[in-house]
Amino acid sequence: MAKWTIRNVNANISKMVEEFGISEVFATVLANRDILTRRKLNTYLYNDEVFFLNSLDMKDMEKAFIKIINAISKNELICIYGDYDVDGVTSTVILYKALKSIGANVIYYIPDREEEGYGLNIEAINDVMKKGVDIIFTCDNGIASIEEVDYIKENGMDIIILDHHEPRFLEQDNIKIEVLPNADAIINPKQSDCKYEFKALSAGGISYKFVKGLYEYMEIEENLDEYLVFASISTVCDIVDLLDENRLIVKMGLEIFNNNKQINKGLFEILKVNNIEEKLINEMDYGFIIGPCINASGRLESALKAVELFTTNDDENTKNLAIDLLNLNIERKDLTHKAVEEILYEVENTNIKDDKVLVIYNEKIHESIAGIVAGRVKEVYYKPTFVITKAKDGAKGSGRSIPPYNMFEELLKCSHLFQKFGGHKMAAGLSLGEENIELFRKTINENCTLSNEDLQEIIVIDKALDFSQITLNLAKELYKMNPIGKENKGAIFATKNVEVKNVRFVGKEKNIIQFVLNHNNIDIKAISFNGYDKFIDILKSTMCDDDVEKVILHLKKCVDLRLDVVYSIDVNIFNDIENVQLILKDFRLS
Repeated sequence: MAKWTIRNVNANISKMVEEFGISEVFATVLANRDILTRRKLNTYLYNDEVFFLNSLDMKDMEKAFIKIINAISKNELICIYGDYDVDGVTSTVILYKALKSIGANVIYYIPDREEEGYGLNIEAINDVMKKGVDIIFTCDNGIASIEEVDYIKENGMDIIILDHHEPRFLEQDNIKIEVLPNADAIINPKQSDCKYEFKALSAGGISYKFVKGLYEYMEIEENLDEYLVFASISTVCDIVDLLDENRLIVKMGLEIFNNNKQINKGLFEILKVNNIEEKLINEMDYGFIIGPCINASGRLESALKAVELFTTNDDENTKNLAIDLLNLNIERKDLTHKAVEEILYEVENTNIKDDKVLVIYNEKIHESIAGIVAGRVKEVYYKPTFVITKAKDGAKGSGRSIPPYNMFEELLKCSHLFQKFGGHKMAAGLSLGEENIELFRKTINENCTLSNEDLQEIIVIDKALDFSQITLNLAKELYKMNPIGKENKGAIFATKNVEVKNVRFVGKEKNIIQFVLNHNNIDIKAISFNGYDKFIDILKSTMCDDDVEKVILHLKKCVDLRLDVVYSIDVNIFNDIENVQLILKDFRLS
């Protein structure tokens, strides 16, 4: 059962209401997200690039500009070295197209997920070296590649690292000492001595800031809208904090994309094969349709297909590549569904379920979907989860975490068990010998300090409301929070002692519940999409089985129940009439 807690931010709400011209409820919601200053409010609500921070404030940014400008003047060969996920693909596309546009001699390289794995590797370095590459320019990788960067330098090449992952560190006397590669320039706001104010950009976001800054530095006037659209896709799909500059990137990117869906031929073909070219694209389409199609190429074949889709000018090739990505995504969905069923069965029928950190080895699972499967299992058990599978050399795995557990730091504590690892607080990847899997499971759990309370999912409530405060105007005001994402979850409210006046079970499987709820003589319609089992348990605890059956069949419409409810506020449109509707997130007997 989830634990409910109400945010308690110390803020002058009445001053915000007066200064910003917003409702008291909306002001509270914004304060809960640390939107307390005029600049933060502007970047939150409005679309204008004047609210972007200065790219040059990022450590080594100017150094990288100079390195690239010199390379262009000398016609040196630059290799954009990306990654096989959405963030890596979009970063590669942004840097490749933008540098090519200003006359750079540039190629790109994406490592193969199964053959090479994540990040820089010696074979790939040798490969690009044979092509006469002078500068390797990484994006979405490189910050942890200490040995590989040394190898690049020893072989006479320069390297620029653009990354957003956590740097490595050593711990001495409880002090963390950052360990960085010996690169010519490192662009990553997460470096301890980087003064850039906003630290949570995706690699695509940093790539856009690099291109925007470079063009300004070179006094080149060119429309950068296409690159901003790709940055917005990466920001949503890499699940970085949807606040500050990230939010601005997504809001502006979506606006540009919806005004010109053919801004990139490949993107438009992705819309077409998914039959969404006519609709208003939002962050959900990025996260659940466009992003998975891009990801599928790197998971099941090669991410080079996705990069080619977005960089080619050949119409026929573009159409064929988009269809390929769609089919790969359909295959990926099927593989994922089967893998999740297998893993859940294994957890339920072994002692693994008792561990605080789940480490599951299944050699049949395709390594490319291990992260997705780990995420689904984590949602079921609300525990940090690693799914490991057989790989070409040993085993590979991906992990997904919960907020109290810093996955990257915990992996550092047992790094001696891995051939390679990397990631951040909420997600990580690793490779290790099969003989070390059980030792890894034992060690990661022995080191785990999560309490039982940490393993209880928490629903954070923005404010307790009386139904009299819930209006159509408030519902529309809350729409200003879109796009919704990590650290900018939709507003959640709660009301105690609500009377259930009417219940109806709808949907194909009759497991969606429609309510009419009453509080202080005000009726509001509500809907629950995932509360069927909980509500049936509540009914069974308060009435006989015959009456429960009558309620389910809608033969008994009224139930004598009072609930505490947690919900978001939405607008339901029926026959062109707008009404407030509550989307129930959780409920319990009053």
